[in-house]
Amino acid sequence: MMQQLRHSQPSPCLCGLRAARPMLALGAAASRSRPAGKLQPSVCLGLGHVAPAAARGQPRPRAVADSALGASPTSVHVGGKLLLQNFAADSQQRLKLSIQLVSATVADPDGRGVKAEASVLDAVVGSGDSELDVDLIWDEALGAPGAVVVKNHSDFPVYLRLLSVPAGVGGADDEAAAVHFACNGWVYPVDKHPYRLFFTNDACVKEETPSALLKYREDELGALRGDGETTERPFQPWDRVYDYALYNDLGNPDLRQDLARPVLGGSQEYPYPRRTKTGRPAAKTDPRSESRAPLDEEIYVPCDERVGFASIPAPTLPPLGGHFRSLADVYRLFGLDDLGRLPEAKAVINSGAPFPVVPQVISVNPTHWRKDEEFARQMIAGANPVCIKRVTKFPLASELDRGVFGDQDSKITKDHVEKNMGGMTVQQAVEEGRLYVVDHHDWVMPYLKRINELPASEEKAEVSQRKVYAARTLLFLDGEDSSMLRPLAIELSSPHPEKEQLGAVSTVYTPPDSGDDGITAGRFSTWELAKVYASANDAAENNFVTHWLNTHASMEPIVIAANRQLSVLHPIHRLLKPHFRKTLHINAVARQIIVGSGDQRKDGSVFRGIDEVTYFPSKYNMEMSSKAYKAWNFTDLALPNDLIKRGLAKGDPKKPETVELAIKDYPYAVDGLDMWAAIKKWVADYCAIYYADDGAVARDSELQGWWSEVRNVGHGDLADAPWWPAMDCVADLVETCATVVWLSSAYHASISFGQYDYLGFVPNGPSITTRPVPGPDAGAEVTESDFLASVTPVTEALGFMSIASGPMGLKGTEVYLGQRPDTEQWTRERRAAEALAEFRARLEEVAGNIDRRNADPALKNRTGQVEVPYTLLKPTAQPGLVLRGIPNSITV
Repeated sequence: MMQQLRHSQPSPCLCGLRAARPMLALGAAASRSRPAGKLQPSVCLGLGHVAPAAARGQPRPRAVADSALGASPTSVHVGGKLLLQNFAADSQQRLKLSIQLVSATVADPDGRGVKAEASVLDAVVGSGDSELDVDLIWDEALGAPGAVVVKNHSDFPVYLRLLSVPAGVGGADDEAAAVHFACNGWVYPVDKHPYRLFFTNDACVKEETPSALLKYREDELGALRGDGETTERPFQPWDRVYDYALYNDLGNPDLRQDLARPVLGGSQEYPYPRRTKTGRPAAKTDPRSESRAPLDEEIYVPCDERVGFASIPAPTLPPLGGHFRSLADVYRLFGLDDLGRLPEAKAVINSGAPFPVVPQVISVNPTHWRKDEEFARQMIAGANPVCIKRVTKFPLASELDRGVFGDQDSKITKDHVEKNMGGMTVQQAVEEGRLYVVDHHDWVMPYLKRINELPASEEKAEVSQRKVYAARTLLFLDGEDSSMLRPLAIELSSPHPEKEQLGAVSTVYTPPDSGDDGITAGRFSTWELAKVYASANDAAENNFVTHWLNTHASMEPIVIAANRQLSVLHPIHRLLKPHFRKTLHINAVARQIIVGSGDQRKDGSVFRGIDEVTYFPSKYNMEMSSKAYKAWNFTDLALPNDLIKRGLAKGDPKKPETVELAIKDYPYAVDGLDMWAAIKKWVADYCAIYYADDGAVARDSELQGWWSEVRNVGHGDLADAPWWPAMDCVADLVETCATVVWLSSAYHASISFGQYDYLGFVPNGPSITTRPVPGPDAGAEVTESDFLASVTPVTEALGFMSIASGPMGLKGTEVYLGQRPDTEQWTRERRAAEALAEFRARLEEVAGNIDRRNADPALKNRTGQVEVPYTLLKPTAQPGLVLRGIPNSITV
């Protein structure tokens, strides 16, 4: 069993850094195998179990010296451990690897570290995880090993996790730590991968790399960039090239012209971040577009990015089948009876009987989603708590071009809202910070005419009828402590029916005088209908802007640039790598079956992209995301900057502990600031180990190359924006890395994992609206069937739920914030390991603070009318069927 026993005495690090590294004792030989699931090479291995082969008395695999090579007089055999995963279907396969340690201190005439004699590992391995004993050959005259070369002479690929060599290799004393090669990469047969090179778990900038390793470091980056590629070709599953492409693979013009989509990126009209290049040939009917991969074929990502799953199959949804006839029909999706009767509903939910996961919004009080206070609370503690802004000027104004769209300013007046403000005037509310708005008008309006003309003739069997409005929701901060929001007015606008240049036609809805406490089963009002039409705007912007654009799409070029410009030896690569896990892979799958237009199945039927079916913008989803990207600002996505920009906070954004919130009980912001502070402290502590001053940042050539490529290539359409960090000082480095970690982990969890909780019950947050809303008589009655006939139909609801429930499938496979699959071996730098341990301790404190706030009855926004605690920013994993906690990276 491999155990971390103690910290050794300080010893010189290969990269010239003074560090102490933990000693790893390599005890008795052990190996194990387990059946392979889908690709899961990032699952941490438990060691010390005996493999089935060993249990049957078969000989343990050993490495033997290559007989073609003579032994040096100073050569020694070194026993080590190799952790790997095999995903071949066969239960037992013959694995043959050659392994050569590489000197970090003695170089060949060409400047590269001398390789020791090759050893050959010849073993029978099962599918799943294996820990193998290996005998390596090392020449003591070569000093300390700094890398290892692995060649796979088998006929199947394996995923190497870790190679460990015991203490004392390279002439160090017995108290020196073991040498670890954190591989975390695929090794394909030699005809695909002539070799793979893996470095030790040291970290250093290029300028401090031992000279014997420098060219190897450059070789690896060159391979990842595809240096030397002379022709365009489709990349293969075993390729490792990271490169950029435009979003020109969303449409399928070769299948049907109505499935063509604009190229996103590379133009002023449609700017966008870059995606991973696949090398696929152009479409036959449009040379600007890339041909689509068949549904049963994986889209290329560099091979080491394929972790956690092989692919997500394109779901088969039932034919378009109309709307739900009653709320009871919706409740029955979750195995519940008619929940209009509250006491009986609570009894069903609390019975413990098995049924599909109930969305949290109906899991305790299944009718209170209808209340105004809950509708408003979800603006600060729901699926999309990042769009609310403080009103600083009234009436609300539009920023759309009047020459194109006419007058788009809000028609909400003082008379609409002051009657519900307890005697306060609008001007007083603006001055005192009591007036807020969730405004989706300008994002939706330019596309409304086209959206409301859907479906076209080719799409009638694939896409349902749309009837959508551009929405503004005005809210008042009420209550004795001014902490609870109430909706004052909802404005639903359409383009002028005669000519768009004539401006918007708007209707303003206000709450009925009677209030909403008297929820009656089977009866709704036009005010309640207006609320769900506004919620549909919010659901779409949540999915395509705050979720997809701000995390998935914006992070992809940052990941690509890091792999092209930052060596795995680089300290910032080691810091950020856990936060890149699965992102390129899930994005590739998304382009294939979720955000793309459609493909043909083997049976000849057409599969439409899930988001085009389930969200009201349909074929305009990604185009509208591109328009939002024009205002994208990386620095504003740092939480304190975001809160201050939206008028929700004031203070020094560089000191989150000093930021004062305008809404004291704002669960997303309160929990988020705790998380931001913990993340930034961890990043600052880590960076301080490797960057003593601003000059160290400015002199780091790989770091400068990374950030330049992020700005000028990956986000090249916004390269001239003035807000980009200069990356010439420690402060820029810390803020940038903290923002990357925040977006990949806590921010993504907060705007993604709530989709099923709040929108999975479609009457609370529909993704589609389908009928005109009656006039502004808020008290006018709407039947239950008419209400449901106005929101997401059955088929689309099932499609939405299938995607929104994605995090459930990750339960038990995720790596959470503060964790690393290779925690014991990710670094040899003692101070970095200690900083990570401190970060984990702070995360536990944050989790405890969230629990205490959720239990405080004075904080009414923590649970709201639905009595469900806000836990989307709770960092630690929690029990239950649904994924809770904050994963390290964007995985769904």
